[in-house]
Amino acid sequence: MSYQSGSHSSKIGLILGIVGGVIGLLIVIALFLLCNARRKSHLREVFVDVAGEDDRRIAFGQLKRFAWRELQIATDNFNEINVLGQGGFGKVYKGVLPDGTKIAVKRLTDYESPGGEAAFLREVELISIAVHRNLLRLIGFCTTQTERLLVYPFMQNLSVAYRLRDFKPGEPILDWPARKLVAIGTARGLEYLHEHCNPKIIHRDVKAANVLLDEDFEPVVGDFGLAKLVDVQKTSVTTQVRGTMGHIAPEYLSTGKSSERTDVFGYGIMLLELVTG
Repeated sequence: MSYQSGSHSSKIGLILGIVGGVIGLLIVIALFLLCNARRKSHLREVFVDVAGEDDRRIAFGQLKRFAWRELQIATDNFNEINVLGQGGFGKVYKGVLPDGTKIAVKRLTDYESPGGEAAFLREVELISIAVHRNLLRLIGFCTTQTERLLVYPFMQNLSVAYRLRDFKPGEPILDWPARKLVAIGTARGLEYLHEHCNPKIIHRDVKAANVLLDEDFEPVVGDFGLAKLVDVQKTSVTTQVRGTMGHIAPEYLSTGKSSERTDVFGYGIMLLELVTG
């Protein structure tokens, strides 16, 4: 009896040891996977200055990270002939990818300054989370030790400002149905930024030059370089008023506080241009 009892106890002990070992192993594997997932998540959220064009440490959503040489070739070495426009943070170049896709490359020229670097990180983040048919879609970006670039689809009909003031003879003009489409589409894009993004996004530089037109004259709101994420529970107070004179809301200019009303004012100025331009 004692021998059978001892054998039975040994079997129970062996079973308990195996079960305990398996449970311990599962716990170790689970902790490893959790730590690894957190590490990868952290890497996705942090932008670092890369050592060279082949460094692939940056991963942000579904955006493509272009190599410097890809964009250099696409824009013919950033030829001045391909300049589409110039803003506060750099020039925009027209380019063509090897598959024939036309792109617009925004090359930041002052990223080393606090405003320039912050503008790059802010625009990449904002565009990646703001997806709407009336918002300019960001295709990807490029970073090196000396360059910061953003890549967008090329808008065939350029901007509303161009179609109102700078179009050439023989080019399509904005008739009244097209102007109505621009007004409604721009309003929908801004409404999405204000009401459907969490936290909400204030553009802060709404104007005809920042509303682009695709091949069907469908408007898309672009240039989020001046945009700012606003916590709905806080008031947005800035130390430096950003925007274009003539399009800046008076209360924003005098107090430095921006809100949805800041964009509504700029939108109203654009409507005035649509009616009178």
